[in-house]
Amino acid sequence: MTNATLESKPQAALHRSTEAGRSVACVIVTYGRREQLVRRTVVAAQASPAVKCVIVVDNGCNRPVSPEDFAPEPRVDIVRLPSNLGSAGGFHAGITAAQRLEDVQFVLILDDDNVGEDGFLDRLLALHTALGATDDIGLCALRRDRGIYPTLLADQNAVAIRANSFLNFHLASLPSKLWRRIARSGRPHPDNYGEFHLRRIETAPYGGLLLPIAAVRKVSPPNKEFVLYSDDHDYSLRLTDAGVVIYLTDVGCINDAEESWDKPSTSARSALVSPDAPAWRLYYACRNRILIEKRYTTSPIAYRINRMSYVGILAIEAMLAYRNLNGARKALRPLLEAIADGDAQRLGWRTDYQLPGAQPTSTAHTH
Repeated sequence: MTNATLESKPQAALHRSTEAGRSVACVIVTYGRREQLVRRTVVAAQASPAVKCVIVVDNGCNRPVSPEDFAPEPRVDIVRLPSNLGSAGGFHAGITAAQRLEDVQFVLILDDDNVGEDGFLDRLLALHTALGATDDIGLCALRRDRGIYPTLLADQNAVAIRANSFLNFHLASLPSKLWRRIARSGRPHPDNYGEFHLRRIETAPYGGLLLPIAAVRKVSPPNKEFVLYSDDHDYSLRLTDAGVVIYLTDVGCINDAEESWDKPSTSARSALVSPDAPAWRLYYACRNRILIEKRYTTSPIAYRINRMSYVGILAIEAMLAYRNLNGARKALRPLLEAIADGDAQRLGWRTDYQLPGAQPTSTAHTH
């Protein structure tokens, strides 16, 4: 992937009030029993004077989300899905609704546990103005404790997806990963000291992604066939292909109220064979990551070596964890089926890996 040089700019340029007319619609997807999380996220979004509308997608919530759950201003529109259609289906519905709005200039996409730090949206809008205020620039707020993104700002040589890697595994990366694990000497956060950091990226998460409405209308909404995981990366890559430049920045930061199931402190190896990780999470995470990584394959031989090596490591891990062949085979089944479907580029729902409460044939209704 393109690895643009790390940039730093003085904070002083961003201490401006938001220009009149730069109005924002927020898109938030929630599911299951997460009422407290989504309320906190909506309250934080409504606190910004730039936000004119919040779209909450009820993605198969146990208790239907209602506008009465939130403050009346700015208004909250509910898009209700009859069942859990996964992140891809949820954000597809929310972004489709945002594309129809005519009174906003930006769309801010958030997960239901994303809480922006005070003033983060105003600073993002000011940065967008400083970068030229064009419709082909998007910004991604840093999520301080999530994924590769803090490392991308701290280390200009870091990449989100290494060429020829398999499920983020690359033999050439092992020495540095082992050293960081032993020495704990990695730099997870950039140094600030009165400056913020800015870096061009290709794959962005939904959470904290700020896009001009014109950019949102340039491409189709997230591909529902991804179901869950990496649909945000596919969406941001399509934005990039359409000429939208996305910058990651810590001028505005987001904190996650909930830890990810595969949080970095747990090795990727153990996460993929863990009895605590539902099979449906493993299957969709692996299948979709494989599809995204194929875009970055420059040497089929190197890719196959990395894949064979990693699958072998996982097989050993499974045997050590379950101490019998049947247990190891069962643990590895989601991975092996994900590999087969990823190689065949088969997207969509698998009946063996249904999301809790999901009815994938259902259709969406807007309220």
